[in-house]
Amino acid sequence: MAENQVEEDRPEGPPGETGGGDGTEKYLIFMIQDGLYALPSRLIGEVTVFEKAFPLPLVPGYVRGIINRYSVPYALIDIGFLLVKNPSAGTKVIVLKEEVDKLAFLIDDVTDIADIAPGDLLKIEREESAGSAEPEGMGKLVGSSFEWKGRRVFCLETGELIGRIKRDFE
Repeated sequence: MAENQVEEDRPEGPPGETGGGDGTEKYLIFMIQDGLYALPSRLIGEVTVFEKAFPLPLVPGYVRGIINRYSVPYALIDIGFLLVKNPSAGTKVIVLKEEVDKLAFLIDDVTDIADIAPGDLLKIEREESAGSAEPEGMGKLVGSSFEWKGRRVFCLETGELIGRIKRDFE
C-alpha cells in the first residue's frame, strides 16, 4: 500500500504568514465520524495512511499506541474517542511537527486545505445551551469554528489538547 502524504514545508510563523499573503491562514480540514475539524497547517508535519500502532499498557482509552515515523515514536491519539467518546475507524494520521509535540491524530480522511481569514473564525462560547452547534463533549478542545462549503468546521485547540493529554498522564 502506498502512503499518501501531504507535507507542509512553509516556515512557521504567525497567522497570515502561512496563508495566501492576504492575512489568511491555511487550515487542514479533515473528517472524524461525520464531523469536520481543522488544524492550522503550520502545526502539521505530514498526513499519512494509518497502518499499525504498537499498543501501550495503562494509558487512557483514546491513546491507540505508538506509531513510528522515520524512526521517531509518536503517540497516536484517537480524536473521535477523545471528543465524543466513540472510537474512530480512522484510516489516516495527522502527524504534528516534532517541535509542537510528538503526537499524531487518527482521522477518517482529509477533506481540503483552506485559506481562512481571522475574521471568519467564530469563537465558541462555553455556555451550556440545548441549541449549541458544538458537538457534545468537546469542552475547551475546540475554540473556534468557521463555515466551509455550507458546513460548520470546528478548529481544534492544539494547546488545550496537548495539555489535556499531559494532565491525563500525571
